[in-house]
Amino acid sequence: MWWWLYAAAALSLFTTLTLPYVGEEAVYTITSLEMRLNQDFFVTTLYGASYGRPPLLNWLVIPLAEILGWDRMLIASRLVTATATVLTGLVLAWLTLNLTRNRALAAFSAVVFLSGDALFYRGWLAYADSLLTLFVFGSIACLWVAVLRRQAGWIWLAVVLVTCGFLAKVQTAYLFYGVAFVVLAADATARRFLLSPGSIIAHAVAVAALFAWNGYFTHGTQSTGTAVDIIQKIKSVDVGDYMNQLWAFPLETLLRFAPASLIALYYWWHNRSAAPQESPAAFPWRTLLAILIINYLPYWIGPKTSIRYVMPLYPLAALALAGAIWNYGERPRMIATRWFIGAVVLRYVIGWWIFPWYQEQYRGDYAAVAARIAAKTGDFPLYATDVSATGLAVSAHIDALRYPKPYLRLPPVQWSDGFAMSYTANPELGQVSANYELGGNTLYLMCRGAACGK
Repeated sequence: MWWWLYAAAALSLFTTLTLPYVGEEAVYTITSLEMRLNQDFFVTTLYGASYGRPPLLNWLVIPLAEILGWDRMLIASRLVTATATVLTGLVLAWLTLNLTRNRALAAFSAVVFLSGDALFYRGWLAYADSLLTLFVFGSIACLWVAVLRRQAGWIWLAVVLVTCGFLAKVQTAYLFYGVAFVVLAADATARRFLLSPGSIIAHAVAVAALFAWNGYFTHGTQSTGTAVDIIQKIKSVDVGDYMNQLWAFPLETLLRFAPASLIALYYWWHNRSAAPQESPAAFPWRTLLAILIINYLPYWIGPKTSIRYVMPLYPLAALALAGAIWNYGERPRMIATRWFIGAVVLRYVIGWWIFPWYQEQYRGDYAAVAARIAAKTGDFPLYATDVSATGLAVSAHIDALRYPKPYLRLPPVQWSDGFAMSYTANPELGQVSANYELGGNTLYLMCRGAACGK
């Protein structure tokens, strides 16, 4: 039954493929289109300027967009992320089976993973986080299985996957993996295996691949971009926001895993003085919780963090919740399953009706505005400076309309005639030619020279 439920949950992710842009989804569709037109498949650009992120998601989006058409590049991007989420649940089931030899618990843990935030929002959103989660968690799972089986082949697969995790988004993939390595190496027997020559060679190759990528293929642009992001977050810390995060971040984490987290919390509270009714065979609580907690702490106590930054921990958290609910016996499992069924039904309702209605009523029609701007600007040069979610969504539609003609770029230092899209009525860009209301934001179309008479 749990596998049927998992299949239903997985299919529900694809009901939102055709929604308009949500948040900053346009970042990866724009960078994919620019990469395709630039014919530079190593350095990502946004509005023609270096974006500073690795290109694995772009590599997967581009062939799909070529098949589906570049006017459907958002669908291509969401197909990649939704598929990555489904595969992550399957990897979790595989790891659970290797750890416990319990097929039912393996299926149950996969359903727990695909019943909260991953089901309703982040599992299908066209960000790089789902792909990062698949590869980082996959690398940790392979490393763990390598220790269990004492098979070096799994270590090689682990280092390949963690490298893919870096190429999906950011170097923190290595930190998640490194914590798991250290925790597993705390056991003397595992340590001998992990510090064997074969393991050391495999990990040395992974480190060399990182330096080769940053030094040879991208000439340091992506590593520099990550460092700048971290410094900016640290410099802009507000003490009030930081203190608020200390209680709000754990609460948000708890709610992101509802209903499983609330069910586990309820039964823990009501049975805290009683022994568990049933325990999965040799369930590795210490190792699992150590990997989770050590990896989670920097994002809890660090400034300017978001829940999506800890998405690679989602499968491990789901495994912990699944094990906790399983420990309390058949009735909690039955109740949890009913809630999971309700969550999947709600997901279909949201995907088919609530999300489309919300986008139409409160976000506006990005495609229509893009068509109006394209018609208004005509043959005059059109530039883009708006990097807000709204501006990026409109720019993505304009790029798709113009493809295979040149994409929107930042304005040059000197330009006399033309238009520029801006988040504010910036007089340095010219005068306001038109403005468009979209989801509570205003997109300004600025003009210079002869374009102002159009």
